[in-house]
Amino acid sequence: MNQNTINVVCLKWGEKYPAEDVNRLYRMVSKNLQLPFKFYCITDDTAGLLTEVEALPIFQPELAGWWHKLSIYRKDFYGLNGTVLFLDLDVVITGNLDELFSYKPGEVCSVKDYGKCKWGKINSSVVRFEVGQLDYVWLGFLANQQWIVDHMHGDQDWLGRVAPFIELYPSDWVVSYKKHCQARGLKLLGIGDWLMRKGWLQPMGESKVPLDTKIVLFHGKPDPIDVVSTPYKIWKKAPWIKQYWD
Repeated sequence: MNQNTINVVCLKWGEKYPAEDVNRLYRMVSKNLQLPFKFYCITDDTAGLLTEVEALPIFQPELAGWWHKLSIYRKDFYGLNGTVLFLDLDVVITGNLDELFSYKPGEVCSVKDYGKCKWGKINSSVVRFEVGQLDYVWLGFLANQQWIVDHMHGDQDWLGRVAPFIELYPSDWVVSYKKHCQARGLKLLGIGDWLMRKGWLQPMGESKVPLDTKIVLFHGKPDPIDVVSTPYKIWKKAPWIKQYWD
């Protein structure tokens, strides 16, 4: 592999996300990344993946869910080298990704957490690093695995705790669907949220993607599939998702 070829990596474990979500992410990357890259999926089930997606086996099968993401920081990462861009399957790519690699080269870069991360301020849906650069994150997890799994909500809690130096991409490049896309339904007399969560009132209108956005994060619920055609509880529908999926 060319030394300058970028490794784009995702994770599909269990049954939460189908193979089509991996294929869709690959297509979005292909449309929005002009730099040479190879696309990898760490998975326990290769059925249905495009031939352009190179499957990598789950490294530690006894782990569950997002904890597998910590294995991407291993020094011996499937024999790969160079730059890695890790992307979660529930992101929507809305703009060119090339600047993600020219921004503060050599540094570890990620995005701000907009959810309820208690141990750090990193959202691990988007992380750029060099292979082996964060090996201590994985080794520290192995040394304290049971305590971490019992006391932390997920992989990004541990990452933010032990790597607080991580640089954040500009806030207008990677945004939150909930926080930045005009996605929340209109509150009504203080009971609007309650009515929408019950399904007795639908949020009106559509969400919108801010100018210059490259990636939209969907942390927690809803997932993109939940709002692409209809509202979801208090969240407006987002038909713009489909144009980036197609």
